[in-house]
Amino acid sequence: MIKGERKALIYDYLVEVSFATVDELSEKFYASRASIRRDLTELETLGLVKRSWGSARVISSPSGVTPFGQRSYNAADKKRLIAKKAAELLSGGMIIFLDQSSTSYFLAVEIMSASPMTVVTNNLEILSLLSHSSHTVISSGGSLSGENRNCLLGGAAVRSFSEIFADFAFFSTKALSEDGVISDCTSEEVFLRNCMLKNAKTKVFLCDSTKFRTRSSFKQCELSDVDVIISDSPLPRSLKDSAKNVTML
Repeated sequence: MIKGERKALIYDYLVEVSFATVDELSEKFYASRASIRRDLTELETLGLVKRSWGSARVISSPSGVTPFGQRSYNAADKKRLIAKKAAELLSGGMIIFLDQSSTSYFLAVEIMSASPMTVVTNNLEILSLLSHSSHTVISSGGSLSGENRNCLLGGAAVRSFSEIFADFAFFSTKALSEDGVISDCTSEEVFLRNCMLKNAKTKVFLCDSTKFRTRSSFKQCELSDVDVIISDSPLPRSLKDSAKNVTML
């Protein structure tokens, strides 16, 4: 198992159990204690875990906003699969919106070497990544979010998305409930994302299966309001009525 894969698996396991010892992780992942300690040190540097003597635990955010680094590790394989499917919709010359989500970041990775297009985003990680590509990259501007430090919000960001018309808006949120409601944990992010959706010809919801049958604090929209949903697995039966006019990829 390569180091990057093991580190992601260790993180996913810690999310599940909250706390584990180095010995436990060493036995579970067939790696030396020294290797496990190095992986935990790197995860701690990213702000994902807190180490103590011979053990580690997941760091939880009191605001309910999961740090970007943590979200990038969460269900990473599912998000990569979704991103690959989403990239197939794109071609050179298009204008696209990418929101502040980690799944949109994975999509940005997928299009790094694609034919040039225009990407508009409020995600600082995406801006940094695509600065090494041939795409035209437009920052929304705005103020750095106090809760989500990879994210630009506020009036300037709203104006940016309100004054540009895009072929596609790609977005993800924290939850998709049983009744087809898409929701997220901060009202500011929901508001800005609605500006993106309003000015996009095609609205694409990127939703990994860990978010099915969950609900967050603020309603984004209904599943029926989007044009396409891309997931790593089929929608649950209970959601299929809400998605009758939505393309599933």
